[in-house]
Amino acid sequence: MKSLLKIIFRYSVTAGVIIFAMLIFNVAAFMYWGYRTIKSDTNAKFSRGAIEEIGQELYQEDGRWEITGSGIEKMKNMECQWVMALDDQGRVVWDWQLPEDFALSYSLKDVAVFTRWYLHDYPVAVWQSGDLLLVVGLDKETYMRFSELFPRSNVDGIPAYLRLAFTVNTVLILFFVLLLGYRFYKALKPIGKGIEKLSRQEPLHLKEKGMAGDLAGQLNRSSSVLQKQKEMLSRRDQARTEWIAGVSHDIRTPLALILGYSDKLKKEENLSGDAKKSAEIICRQSLIISQLIDDLNLTSKLAYQAQPLKKSLCSPAQILRECAADMYNEETGGEVAEENTDIELIIDPETEKTKITADAGLLKRALRNLIGNSVRHNPGGCRVTVRLYIKEKQIIWEVRDSGKGIPEAVVENMDSQTEKIHIMGLRLVRQIAKAHGGDLVFCRRETGCYDAEMVILLYG
Repeated sequence: MKSLLKIIFRYSVTAGVIIFAMLIFNVAAFMYWGYRTIKSDTNAKFSRGAIEEIGQELYQEDGRWEITGSGIEKMKNMECQWVMALDDQGRVVWDWQLPEDFALSYSLKDVAVFTRWYLHDYPVAVWQSGDLLLVVGLDKETYMRFSELFPRSNVDGIPAYLRLAFTVNTVLILFFVLLLGYRFYKALKPIGKGIEKLSRQEPLHLKEKGMAGDLAGQLNRSSSVLQKQKEMLSRRDQARTEWIAGVSHDIRTPLALILGYSDKLKKEENLSGDAKKSAEIICRQSLIISQLIDDLNLTSKLAYQAQPLKKSLCSPAQILRECAADMYNEETGGEVAEENTDIELIIDPETEKTKITADAGLLKRALRNLIGNSVRHNPGGCRVTVRLYIKEKQIIWEVRDSGKGIPEAVVENMDSQTEKIHIMGLRLVRQIAKAHGGDLVFCRRETGCYDAEMVILLYG
């Protein structure tokens, strides 16, 4: 659920940032546009500055007012409809394209009216040029006139109005962001719980409606498929476990007879030396077969978590010594039969008093497999060195031999099974190590082969 809340938080923050950014951008753009509109006298055809320039082109000659050719050109460029100049008495002393129906004299009242509004429906602009009042008529279809008075208190209150507007907009934006975020969270909350259940392989029955209805339907269908697969796998695993247990049981009966008769034959006084040796080989190989059957049963149970760990407080050093003793003891199926085979134990002093909580039987089985692997694959004899030490809160049994070591093909195929490579014993060691929170680690030699280390947690 934390990941879902993080998504909702990011969504809400992102939406809020976008809305605020758009609001600020629009306000800034509007203010810039207004400023440019007011100040862009040089870009507009009509401007106060242009009227002033026209007034500067007027001159008086022989008691008459005239305008230069440059002034006429400026009036045309400004697209003036007509222009006239009034003296102090309100009389028209000069005009350009003045309509015939216009008066040639205006009272103070008339000037006040058209200065503020219109003159014969023409929007006008007025500018004082020396002793003259210059009046410019503009295009009716292009310009309009608006004039109004505002109380100063209203103008002074504009900053307060802007702050209020900003506060209100901020509150509204936050409200909508939180509302949308909550609705989004409410729609996705069942989906988040459904995904968590799906990861635990629990069945789902989500309501397929609302914003996330389609997603809920897909999760329901996925859950149904996974449940069917889980049921099929469970049946297959159960059948495999039962089959292995049944085969193992059926093999043990004839194997017990073989062990019994071979043990009896090797103790027979009248039997020749070669025959006794053959009987000993039969007995030893039968014990190996028995161990392989036990390994097969155990690895199957560990793979399907059907083997409960019998944990108790035990000593790693004692487990190693008992395992080495069993390897030499023929009565318990000892595997060290070659005269040139020797097992050396190196136990660090700090591990002598160390106690761990573990399944001592399984750890002893794993160590026996590791040591026995070195013995069986070096029939001419070898020296097996087992070192027990603690490193970074881990107990490590390091098994090395003077023989050929573990082939690279075995290490590469630990997760697969081929007809030519049989590594059930090493796989069982890894399963036992992982059951104790550790693993089986391979250490590469310079020759390209490997030695093995069984690592488990000190406080597992």
